[in-house]
Amino acid sequence: MKEKKYSDSLVKAIKEKQYVENINGMNVIQKPIPDCDIKGAMDPRLYDDQKKMATMMRFMPKGLMKMDASPKSIERLRKMFNGVKSIPVTSDAIETKELFIKGKDDNDIPITVYLPLERKENLSTLYYIHGGGFFGGHRGVVDQLVRMIVEKFNIVAVSIEYRLAPENPYPKGHEDCYEGLKWVYKHISEYSGNPNNIFVAGDSAGGNLAQYCTTRDLEDNSHMVRGQMLLYPTVNMAGIDDEYSHWSIDKYNIYDKHKKVLTASLSMMGGDNGMTSMLGSLLGTTDIMNNYLTPYMMDPDNLPPTLITVGEHDFLYIECLAYARKLNQANVDTTTIVYKGMGHAYGDNIGVYPQSEDCALELGNFIEKYTK
Repeated sequence: MKEKKYSDSLVKAIKEKQYVENINGMNVIQKPIPDCDIKGAMDPRLYDDQKKMATMMRFMPKGLMKMDASPKSIERLRKMFNGVKSIPVTSDAIETKELFIKGKDDNDIPITVYLPLERKENLSTLYYIHGGGFFGGHRGVVDQLVRMIVEKFNIVAVSIEYRLAPENPYPKGHEDCYEGLKWVYKHISEYSGNPNNIFVAGDSAGGNLAQYCTTRDLEDNSHMVRGQMLLYPTVNMAGIDDEYSHWSIDKYNIYDKHKKVLTASLSMMGGDNGMTSMLGSLLGTTDIMNNYLTPYMMDPDNLPPTLITVGEHDFLYIECLAYARKLNQANVDTTTIVYKGMGHAYGDNIGVYPQSEDCALELGNFIEKYTK
């Protein structure tokens, strides 16, 4: 175990300062920066990190900034997405088991089972799917996030290593994740988990994959998913453009001093020409106008309790809030959380940002709240 880069008092302050704001006709929990009250500002820790990155990007050849499905571009992007940023702050006593399960194509799918410190029967189960744009990322990136939830809430967890695009085009990765859910439902009791209390979660592309699992579960009438937790999920890949989902940088509250850094990040990742617009080509499909890749277009009736969390300055902020509104309008039991001053992928930064730890606590609280 190593020390966190922040004091526990900052995690406590986030909880104490949070408030509820009505946005688009729904209640949204706002999590302020614990030690900064400037509206539209980046968290000071994140700003320091991003400022260094923005300076480096200014001196990079334009060719290195190109994002497409070419092998060179994929290799470069994977280096960005595959780095482990979290600090190992959780207990070393958490036991893990590395297993392989069979996929739909008779392929081997690696999974990790996390066993809590206090082993009891019928524990709630977290099934976690990492992000990475469908082409990158791995279990290690979110390992500390999963471990923290297991440690603090005494649950069982399973994390999956699904097949990545473009080498494995859509729907192979999605199918792997659904096969993983079915394995969890069938076998988790062997690891003290309760198959009636399975909570599916994922971040970014993993949020899309988590929603896919829940959607397939509903379609198959399997009743495996008790609840779902979507961290800054990709839910509008087709770019459905309406009053609530229309992307514009003007919809972001940006502190003037931080405008250059934020504008560079948002312009590169969001909007019509950002990374989100190339996901279809990365996945090897032109069929993105479907309920699986663009869940924003589907009828959300009968979805289980859902938690959606996103950063105030995330390029997916607009579509995440639009999706949360749609779920609320359909009377889905939905909890929406916005982290002020944060961008994308804060779940990958346990021990680095206090908001990352608070997010882990919110996921655990959600599981506790909706456990039967």
